[in-house]
Amino acid sequence: MTERFDEEGLLKVIKVYEISEEILKLNWNWNNCSDPVKNTHELINKCQKLFLEISEYEQRMGSKLSMYQKNKIHEVIIDLGELIPYLKNKIKPGYNLQNHQLIV
Repeated sequence: MTERFDEEGLLKVIKVYEISEEILKLNWNWNNCSDPVKNTHELINKCQKLFLEISEYEQRMGSKLSMYQKNKIHEVIIDLGELIPYLKNKIKPGYNLQNHQLIV
């Protein structure tokens, strides 16, 4: 059986890296960002959509995917998941999403 390497899988991995980069930048520039909570929501939405795309891709490709591609996708998803706690630590309870003000 020959290993299959396709462009779609590579593009999924690249998308995960791009979102990871955005999360890392937001985390580092949290205090300089005009609306970091809104940006976090947008990034989480991107993650959810991408996870659905990846699930659909894996289901569609099934056994056609090489172990290398499966592992690469799995590794980047784990890496992305490890960035989320850093954002979570930046969000303070009591933040009012409607008014974007701290509730005292």
